[in-house]
Amino acid sequence: MRLERLLEVVYTKPWVILPAKHKAIQTVLEAHLERAAFLDRDFLNDDSPREAGYELVGNTAVISIEGTILNKCSGLEAMCGAFSLEGFKADLKTVAALPEIKNVLLNISSGGGTVTGVPEAADLIGQVAKVRNVYAYTDECIASAAYWLASQANAIFISKSAEVGSIGVYLALLDITGAMEQQGVKLELFKAGKFKAMGISGVSLSDDERAILQASVDKVYQDFTGYVRSNRPAVSPDSMQGQMFDSADALKAGLIDGVVNDVNAFIDFLNK
Repeated sequence: MRLERLLEVVYTKPWVILPAKHKAIQTVLEAHLERAAFLDRDFLNDDSPREAGYELVGNTAVISIEGTILNKCSGLEAMCGAFSLEGFKADLKTVAALPEIKNVLLNISSGGGTVTGVPEAADLIGQVAKVRNVYAYTDECIASAAYWLASQANAIFISKSAEVGSIGVYLALLDITGAMEQQGVKLELFKAGKFKAMGISGVSLSDDERAILQASVDKVYQDFTGYVRSNRPAVSPDSMQGQMFDSADALKAGLIDGVVNDVNAFIDFLNK
């Protein structure tokens, strides 16, 4: 059931996203959980055809990346502000195959998302960047998983007031055992497998479980920073500690290649 998958993704998976964006997703989801209409099966299982997420302007294909990045996205998840990497990859392959297209502009406004699907999409961007001019642009925000994707473009440009960065990974689990004890509630858990049900609500983590979760976060972080360094070797480890950068500092740190205030003017320049 997609509802169960969405709950699992939001509350138990590692994220490469701005914490404020993650909290916003939780808030929207929790608001819908309070509505009876939210449980309508037709709505939850909306499989209507997806519209193409790109626009052709001269010899430039503009693909928008907006919202919270997920590997696959249902209608419900899209309503919560999600962006589908599955659809994005299909669009990128389509425009890359068009002989008249010389440039691909990734017009990004995203605080990041989940890890699943991001390395594969980043690989595809890198492959297309070998045969087409691929640019990433934002006049708002390219953060976390969105920067993972943008880092594989040939160049990154942002507007003067935009921000980029948040190169980092986190996994947050809420330990409510103390609150349950105060309420006289105790969870009885029966399981097979030492690490089965790790992170389940109502049970504190063991040291071994904490080590496993930290190792998984560290691995994703190494992958993330490795992608950035592979295409932008000037970016130092100090600039990949989860912080955000304005345009001036991002340029100094090597996170971007220039400042362009108007996306339409940028597209016109590419089409010359």
